[in-house]
Amino acid sequence: MTAPFRAFEESLARYTDPAETGRALHDLAATLIPARLFTLTAINMAAMQVRRVYSSHPDAYPLLGTKPIVMDDWFRAMQTERRITAINTAAGMEGEFPDLTLIRALGCNSSLSIPIMAGNDLLGTINALDAEGSYPPEAIDRAADLIIPATAVFLILRSHFEL
Repeated sequence: MTAPFRAFEESLARYTDPAETGRALHDLAATLIPARLFTLTAINMAAMQVRRVYSSHPDAYPLLGTKPIVMDDWFRAMQTERRITAINTAAGMEGEFPDLTLIRALGCNSSLSIPIMAGNDLLGTINALDAEGSYPPEAIDRAADLIIPATAVFLILRSHFEL
């Protein structure tokens, strides 16, 4: 096991606040992919709601209440195909994010969304944003290594919080 994965595992074994698990996943992700903005979004399909459960920028992207799920093609692809989705250009991000002005203020013109599933249930997503061109195919391959650690994080968070 590599040192970053071992550090992640140690964080999960020793957390005192379940919210620390999001930070541990962020630290692990930083060794694999670039991300100026990193968030985790929990999904509750039964309630048709999403909730941000971790944010690298809590002032700009706080952990607030729930929002309704938008059942668009992107969401369906995550849910049915478990597709990791990357947008690598500023132009590609146009019309995809209601908060694009804030995203760009953070220096982000590319995005990566990684669906996390267990038992055929979409638990949540890892959302990483960075400079334009940050998520070519090799970055997507590295990002896939976060799926199993993220599954553990989302299951821990579900066991402690109403998501």
